[in-house]
Amino acid sequence: MKIGLKYLKYLEWVLMMVLLLGIVVISKEMGFLDTLKPESRTGKGIMFIGIVFMSFLVLAVHELGHLITGLLNGFRFELFVVGPLGIKREEDRIKIYLNKNIGYYGGVAATSPIEDGADNAKKFARLILAGPVASVFFAIFCFVISFAIGKPLGIIFYTGGLISIAIFFATTIPSKSGMFFTDRKRYQRLVRPGKDQQVELAILRIMGKYSKDNSYKNVDRKDIAVLVEDELPFIQYYGLFNLICYQMENEGLIDDETNKDYEKLSKKMSKSVVLSFNSEIENVKGRWETGSIK
Repeated sequence: MKIGLKYLKYLEWVLMMVLLLGIVVISKEMGFLDTLKPESRTGKGIMFIGIVFMSFLVLAVHELGHLITGLLNGFRFELFVVGPLGIKREEDRIKIYLNKNIGYYGGVAATSPIEDGADNAKKFARLILAGPVASVFFAIFCFVISFAIGKPLGIIFYTGGLISIAIFFATTIPSKSGMFFTDRKRYQRLVRPGKDQQVELAILRIMGKYSKDNSYKNVDRKDIAVLVEDELPFIQYYGLFNLICYQMENEGLIDDETNKDYEKLSKKMSKSVVLSFNSEIENVKGRWETGSIK
């Protein structure tokens, strides 16, 4: 079974690459690409700079799809990062900052529910779906514009369309990207009743309680337990992270067994995730030691 799932994962990525290559081949066979290539040195310079800028714009559009849909559904803004641009909530203030975390350069957006409503699963499912939908519409927009304006800017918009459709494929065809579920898989987990949906809702409730109180102190232990008891390593790790923060805020110490399990799983996680989680744990410890946790 595991071998079958392993080959399925590779097949998903192969399918994605074939579809993307197919778009390029069709464009070339139709002579579309030849009409867009700049010939002068100035044109090529504009193309290079424009493609770099367009790459970040494409990522921003995808993340804005998630972000705006979350806000329209009544969720609270938490984080928006694309490349070096970072915007985050710190307590009750919105702060713009220079992002130095390479792991976030590909884009990330986060909103969290203010209340634990019965329809949060549907709202969050819509939020997840909005990213790929935004990418598709932006890809169509870029392809149309590239055909309309021609050289030298046409190739920039064509590349933007290609990157945008690639993001759509990458977030809908595979089930996972690294250790994280893709948008399509998370959407499926949210709309299908069962254990996976309960895990996703537990994550949502934890995020919502933290956002409301700016604290882990009142997070429901049952929600943390749902994550810790999951069979997937990253879900377990996220659960243990929240359990450590919960213990620190309520007791001022970390249970030895919890800490041991957390350190063990840390070795299997990406460095950026470990650094981010460890930084937050140290932040909670600092608040406890200074008496700012009440």
